[in-house]
Amino acid sequence: MKIKDMYNKNKPVISFEVFPPNKSHDIETIYDTVHELAKFNPDFISVTYGAGGSTRGNTVEIASLIKNKYNIESLAHLTCVGATKEEIDSIMKEYRKNNIENILSLRGDFPKDMLEIDKHNGAFKYASDLTAYLKTNEFCVAGAYYPETYIENNDLMDLFNLKKKVDSGTDFLISQIFFDNEILYKFKEKQKNWELIFHFLLE
Repeated sequence: MKIKDMYNKNKPVISFEVFPPNKSHDIETIYDTVHELAKFNPDFISVTYGAGGSTRGNTVEIASLIKNKYNIESLAHLTCVGATKEEIDSIMKEYRKNNIENILSLRGDFPKDMLEIDKHNGAFKYASDLTAYLKTNEFCVAGAYYPETYIENNDLMDLFNLKKKVDSGTDFLISQIFFDNEILYKFKEKQKNWELIFHFLLE
């Protein structure tokens, strides 16, 4: 099931997120965690993806376990920083093989050891570029947004980039974690104000 369809049922959508271990021999701990989380019958469980694809294999394995053993939808994270089109195609093939229909599209953080010149060598510069490509392959694609503003941006650029993500085909959005609801309310108000400005500038 595509997660975007869950939001049309007039009920809260509840999800959890798990983090694959960097060391493959620690993956059993995640199996135990998923088993316990499944008892709460969440709508979906998202599975993160390490910088530069460092947990790629574990992400696929865990997302497959969630989907195929527990019959819970999984949202597999996918980063594009430094990735070639062929690498993204290979990952999509793995996801399809494991019945994974939902992907959270992210640029991703640059690995600490990545040279400055390599930061711009990937086929997809931004998450919006990756999103557009995933949509041509019929995945349900989520995007991330940042109520407290992304560390590399200011307020205006953050909202501009969010609009770009949505326009590239994002099906639904997930916020970065925040601990004060007032932050979200202020973000929504700020978004409304900038939407008016964008509309004025485009006319």
